[in-house]
Amino acid sequence: MNNTLKNTQLSLQISDLSFDGQGIARLGRDVYFVAGALPGEQVTARLKERRKKIWFCELVSIEQPSEQRQSPPCPHYERCGGCDLQHLQDAAQVEFKQARVMRELERKGLTVEQWLPAVTAAAWHYRRRARLGVRFSKDKEKVYIGFREANNVHLAEIDECPVLVEHPALNWQDWSQRLVSLECRARVTQIEMLQAENRLVLVFRVLKQLSSADRALFRQWANELDIDIYCRPDDGELLALSESQPLYHQVMGHQLNIHPDYFVQVNESVNQQMVSQALSWLDLPAGSKVWDLFAGHGNFSVPMAVENQVHAVEVSEEMVAALRSHAQSIAGQSAGAQLIAHKADLSDSDSLKQLPDADFVLLDPPRAGAAETIEAILAQAPKRILYVSCDAATLSRDLVALTQGPYCIRKAGILDMFPNTHHVETMVLLEAVASQDKKQDKKRLSQRGGLKKPPLKSLHRRNRGASRG
Repeated sequence: MNNTLKNTQLSLQISDLSFDGQGIARLGRDVYFVAGALPGEQVTARLKERRKKIWFCELVSIEQPSEQRQSPPCPHYERCGGCDLQHLQDAAQVEFKQARVMRELERKGLTVEQWLPAVTAAAWHYRRRARLGVRFSKDKEKVYIGFREANNVHLAEIDECPVLVEHPALNWQDWSQRLVSLECRARVTQIEMLQAENRLVLVFRVLKQLSSADRALFRQWANELDIDIYCRPDDGELLALSESQPLYHQVMGHQLNIHPDYFVQVNESVNQQMVSQALSWLDLPAGSKVWDLFAGHGNFSVPMAVENQVHAVEVSEEMVAALRSHAQSIAGQSAGAQLIAHKADLSDSDSLKQLPDADFVLLDPPRAGAAETIEAILAQAPKRILYVSCDAATLSRDLVALTQGPYCIRKAGILDMFPNTHHVETMVLLEAVASQDKKQDKKRLSQRGGLKKPPLKSLHRRNRGASRG
């Protein structure tokens, strides 16, 4: 097929889901991606664009729905590009994500001894941090607020978002009416929200400095709604427009100071479970020496440092300052409690050479992964390595490098940090084994036909009665 067939409608049988949650169909030699379709469904799809031998399609109708399909609870779902899996039942979403990570690791020839149950929490009102787009229409004298439409630069206007935490100030129709009264209404481009433990913060991004009248309006709204408001001009630093309070959140009983510019995991409940699971899997004997790479503001470092010496490595000056502040707060809590912050760019393979030796390593890199750190980690020969990843592809790449050394993957499991989306976090525990033990383990696995994985339910099975039209 070629692009002359654009807008042609086809009847397709969906057999699988792509990594980003689109339905996959095959007809002859051609492959079709249909956003919004589920495995087992017979659908009518319209051809939109062909790229790299794949047709990307628009879902026209569903002739045979999946038993796992549900009506998306959000009224903005069909236009908003924020959540792409609301049409799939919650349990099936988790199953899809785990299957996807499993396949990615298997594709690289990686063996996981034990897959743990997924870490989950409430599917709604979980997101404590988000960024919304803002656009002013001069013709209509109206401010539009919302998330980008799927595969589109246009804003999907919303009034409320059921994924964001609940707070009376998160009413976007109300903000639309407020912002239209600003002198700079045409120059506000984004709103960032952060729900700290003690305070809601909104940061308004603008294309110029605010007038005194606009500053006064923002201060008035902050007092009225009992929130903190900041402004981020394109040509300046973050500016507090109200009497802002110190912000913090709790992690395993520790109060961690945060700032609107800090990276904070969006799902508070899953984050608590994630940190607890990480410490359980690492099983640190008191007094251990630990590297925490890509440490952020101390999400893992602070809980680990209560009884251990933790060397937390981060590139951001602000995050390093936060780590040093937290180090002072935990000093003296126990004989071995010590948190040492190091500023280093972990994309530089030489950045870890000056660190003291480590018995254990924890790394939680950004989407690009941690390829540049692998050599330095292996040189340390730590007893256990815990890897937290937000991208299965770069995770599997890095695990291949780590398991070429004397390490095997003891445990793995997903963390559903972003319900109703295709995004997934994964936690993996690697442990050093003697080379002879590793050979014996492989021999036993070969004799047993490999380790069994937990059964995946019906996501990739066709529904009863489904047929090709």
